[in-house]
Amino acid sequence: MLGKREYLLKLEYNLMLGGGRWVADFKESFWNFSFNEVIFEMMICGGMRPKGFALSRLASTLLMPNYQAACFAYPDDPGLKRLPGVLKAVQRYMKDKEIKWSWVVVPCESAFSPQARASVEKNEVRDLGIALVNLQTQEITSSRSYIGRRMARFVNTFK
Repeated sequence: MLGKREYLLKLEYNLMLGGGRWVADFKESFWNFSFNEVIFEMMICGGMRPKGFALSRLASTLLMPNYQAACFAYPDDPGLKRLPGVLKAVQRYMKDKEIKWSWVVVPCESAFSPQARASVEKNEVRDLGIALVNLQTQEITSSRSYIGRRMARFVNTFK
């Protein structure tokens, strides 16, 4: 079983140097990031303008908007009692920093309650994906939005 710190290190690596590079160019990582009285264990942010060789870089600079993206990891909360406040803080941060979409990852070393899992699965906020990561069973529950469904592949760092 991965510990939470080890999982977050693998997630950071995967987003910044691994498969996450195909989603966004995550350039910055902050640990113990605080915003609106919410402390996130980790926050990673970057832009979506693709990299490449000279011609593809020129084309992306001229044709592609450079949307900003972020990934927030917040501490253990198996019942997700603090999730509404966390989501409000993330949405406020997105608005303040003009971030187009974000992921919220909740790694936990114990099982999530069935109500918590159901509330995340029902969440269909378009620009915000949520993933519950049970480190003990290596099970991931994500929101139904396109961003939520997409993120399950990138937060699965158990291999």
